[in-house]
This record gives sequence, C-alpha cells and structure tokens, in this order.
Amino acid sequence: MKFFQNKLIKGTIILTVAGIITRIIGFFYRIFLAGILGSGLLGIYQLIFPIYGICFTIYGAGIQTAISQLIGTTTSKKNNNSTSPLKILASGMVLALGLSLLLMWFVYSKPEWIAEKIILEKSCAPYLKIMSVLFPFCSLSACISGYYYGIQNASVPAASQIIEQLSRVLFVYLMYIFAGAGSESNAIIAVWGLVAGEICGCIFSVIRLFISFKQIKSQVAGRYFAMNKLKNGGKHPVFMTLLSLSAMLTTTKLIVSFLHSAEAIFIPAALQKYGLSPSGSLSIYGVLSGMAMPFVLFPSAISNAFAVMLLPSIAQAQAEKNFSRIRKSVTFATKYSLLTGWLFVCIFVIFGNEMGTLFFHNETAGSYIVILSWLCPFLYISTAFTSIINGMGHTQLTFIITVLSLIIKIYFLVVLVPVYGIKAYLAGMLLSQVIMAVLEGFCLKDYILPDSIHWVILPCLFLILAGSMSYKAYSIITGFIPGTFQIPALFAICTLVLALYIMFLFASRCINKTELANKK
Repeated sequence: MKFFQNKLIKGTIILTVAGIITRIIGFFYRIFLAGILGSGLLGIYQLIFPIYGICFTIYGAGIQTAISQLIGTTTSKKNNNSTSPLKILASGMVLALGLSLLLMWFVYSKPEWIAEKIILEKSCAPYLKIMSVLFPFCSLSACISGYYYGIQNASVPAASQIIEQLSRVLFVYLMYIFAGAGSESNAIIAVWGLVAGEICGCIFSVIRLFISFKQIKSQVAGRYFAMNKLKNGGKHPVFMTLLSLSAMLTTTKLIVSFLHSAEAIFIPAALQKYGLSPSGSLSIYGVLSGMAMPFVLFPSAISNAFAVMLLPSIAQAQAEKNFSRIRKSVTFATKYSLLTGWLFVCIFVIFGNEMGTLFFHNETAGSYIVILSWLCPFLYISTAFTSIINGMGHTQLTFIITVLSLIIKIYFLVVLVPVYGIKAYLAGMLLSQVIMAVLEGFCLKDYILPDSIHWVILPCLFLILAGSMSYKAYSIITGFIPGTFQIPALFAICTLVLALYIMFLFASRCINKTELANKK
C-alpha cells in the first residue's frame, strides 16, 4: 500500500504493532501477577518502578532522545556539515553505560536506605537490589533504539520490545512453576523477570546492530564518515554536543520523573490520611496502577509509537526549514490523536465495568477504567505535541508545561485525597492532562489547521450510536454465555466497533487516503 512509503506512517505502524503485542502480553501478565501476588503485594511490587523510572531517566531516556534528535538533524538533506550517526551512537553508549554502572552500584549497595527514606516502604529493599542489575543492559538497548529511531527504522526497536516482554513473561512463568513457593518468593521472581527480559532484549539489539554494521557503514560512508564535527562551526566534538543536549533533556525528564515518582509514592500515604489502613491503601494503589491504568494506557501504544517517529522527522524538517512539512505533521498528529482518543473513550466508558469484572474480578478496577477513559484523547494529543515541541528544539516549553500539570496532580493528591479519597486523585489526573494538552496546543496553534466537523462532531456522533447499539448486542449475547466465556464476546464486540468506526471515518471523509500516502 502507498502509505507504507511514508516513513512516519510505516514506523508508527511497526511500533504500534509491537506495542500492542507487548501490551497484550503484559496485560495477561498483569492478570497472572495479580493472581500470584495479590493486590497488596502487587502494590508493593509497583513501588519499585518510580526508582526504576528515575534511574532510567538519568542513564537512558534523555540520551536516547538526544541520539534520535541529533541523528534526525544530521540526516537532513540541507545539513552538509554533519557527523556519522554511528559516531553519535557510540558517544551515547559510552555516556549511558557509565551512568548506568554508577547508578547500579548506588542502588545495589543502598537498597535499605532508598526503600526507607525515599519509597517509604522497607519491604521494597530486596526488590530494588535485584532491579539494579538491569541498568547497564537497559542503557545499551535505549541507545541502540535511539539510533534506529533517528534513522526512522523502527523494526529493530520493535523486535527488541517483543523479545524483552516475551523473555520476561516466560522466565517468570517457568520460575513460578518450578520454584514458586509463596507470594513473597513470587515477587522476587517477578523482579528477576525484569532483569532477564532486559538482558535478552539487549543481546538481540547488540547482535542486530553488529550484523547490519557493514551494510550501515557502506550506506553512510560517503556522506557521514568524512565529518568529525556537528554543524556548529566545528567547535565541539560529537561527544560534547551529545552531552550538552542530553544533559538538558535529562534534567527536564528527571525533574518530571521525580514529580511522577513522588506522586506514586505518596498515593498510599494520602489514602491512609483519608482513613484507610496501610494494607487497604496499598490494595487500592495496586488496583489503580496494576489493573486499571494498564487497561487505559493500552491504546497509547499508538500515540507513543507516533511520538517516537515524529521527533526525528520534525527535527529533520526544522533543520531544513521546511515549515510546510511541520504544519502537515502537527495537523496530522492532532487529527489522528483525537480520532483515536474518541474511539477508546467510547469503548472504556461503555465496557469499562465489564473489563474490570471479567479480567480482574474486581469491580473497583472497572469503575476506575470508566473514570480514566476520558484521559485518552488528551493523553494522546499531549504525547504527540511533546514530541513535536522537543523535535523543534523547545524542550524548555515542554518542561514548564509538564511540571505545571504534575503540580496540579500533586496538589489534588496532597490536599484533596486525604479529604475526598482516591476519586479526587482521578479528577486531578484528568484536569492536569487536559491543561497539558491545551497549553501545548496553544504553543503549536500556528501549525494546526483545525476541522471540528471531521475531528470531533462526526466521529463522536457515530461512536455514541455505535456504542449504544454494541452494548445492547453485548448484553443480549452474554445472557447466553457464562463467566469467562464472555471475554471473547467482549473482544469481538469491541473489534466490530473498531471496524465500523474505521469504515465510517473513510466514508465520511474524516480520513482520506491522500494524507496517508503523502511521502513527506
């Protein structure tokens, strides 16, 4: 099909498929973990991920984005004074590996202090110690993925994601079968699964890079290997340029990550102030973070994939001063984020309660899914907008807007949750996401050509009609189907809604083939 000639669309499709596969695997893995750990221990297990996120931000996230952005800029047709993408990759790997080893040593040697002083949960200490082992492997994978994103080749990162997820699940399942002896030992196995998955993903990425090294070198030798400086008058070597950009991106991401982590850590504490017991607060946190949020974030595989491919594309267009291409990309991103968002609002609002009950046997998870469904359009838009603004080189803007949205969430958490409970936190999540999307949209308003009829009114009217009819059909069908056999029926109904929605979008000209086939 012609739209596969568009690197942005092709890369997004590849990453989306990989993201959906890994999320499906991860979704059933979550159900498995909930069963072998219980909601309380699942909540404790989830508490190690804020530390994971902070460490990854330091050794991987900013460097990966910097590699992708620099390679996107240097591959611009109008950038004749550029350096080798492989040299950018090598510089990034040296920096990331050094930082990851330093952080691994710190977390491995101080797990009790981190658990007691930062996470506020002493029982997390052994999990933190194990988790630190994955840092060096994760850092190498992140750099290699950043390289492939920069050259707009998504196949290797996509395959690495799938291998990492499959390896993790297979390791945990086999260890549970042969060595599982109780909830606590199962939690230890689950953390070792994280390490096993990262090691397998890293090995694949490194092998794939070496296999294609000769081909890559021959393709870019004529253009890149003769240059040793980036386009800055030759004053700074590649490593220093990468260090400067990654430091700025890492600082931004790190502050945001700290706020995210503080938010996650204080949820159980705020719920205890509301009047819940420590076990009750951890149970609610486990339901929210381990059951409801994975469901709601499942479709974000699409928006995340699109955002990853957008950044180097926008950076390249910015270097070429191709503002027409930027305008088309921003308009395209806004439109398809909204169209995707409305679909999943419909599905989660109508079937959210059933999803919580069928998959987790937990009515609370279902109610959270329904409430959080309204995150979808604003989450998808802000994900794309953040990538676009970063690609244009305005990382300070995304930092300010993201911090503002997180401050709103933390205000709801610290001030309102102790009075009104978890629903106040859910309301804060919705409000902060709306504000973030609106502010970023305002920053990009000159690049957006809006069409409320085809972006909002027609899709929403169709989904209201299709959603109400599909729910009636589902209710009739499930009257004849018992228990877990209702899951295939739910999946079939949701798939039918998706198929009808896509056909409607084409028939009503909300989507047209021309924009999908556009090579630019």
